[in-house]
Amino acid sequence: MDHRPENPAKTYLRRYRALVIQRDSLQRSIEAAYDRAYSCTQRLKPIRVTGGGGAYDRMAEDVARISDETEQLKAAKERAENALSQIMEAIQAVPDEMQRTVLVLRYVEGLEWHKVAVQINYTEAGVYVLHGRALRNVMKWMEGNK
Repeated sequence: MDHRPENPAKTYLRRYRALVIQRDSLQRSIEAAYDRAYSCTQRLKPIRVTGGGGAYDRMAEDVARISDETEQLKAAKERAENALSQIMEAIQAVPDEMQRTVLVLRYVEGLEWHKVAVQINYTEAGVYVLHGRALRNVMKWMEGNK
């Protein structure tokens, strides 16, 4: 068994797919929060409250809570988008076009090695060589952008 630690560049690039899932999930949550806020205000608008403002206060509290939740979700989504941008910046910093293509196919599109090889018309061994060189370039970028 091989117990070497994983290449930090590979670990960094592997985050891409998980970040896309997180970003998309956060966007769905933001949309759901907007829907709840809209449905809350729509449902309560036709109610005429005389005297105390009990219904209005509950509506205001609900809307404020949903607003706070939405702002937190937006901030989390922005962090995910920034991380995705940084990963793409690292990939774009690789000077060789084929190396960049291997990284995009493997980490952005999530293709298996044999499918990457088919896409670029290389052998799997050739893809591994390109990948290793690309990882060294990403490591250089990471060291320069700590």
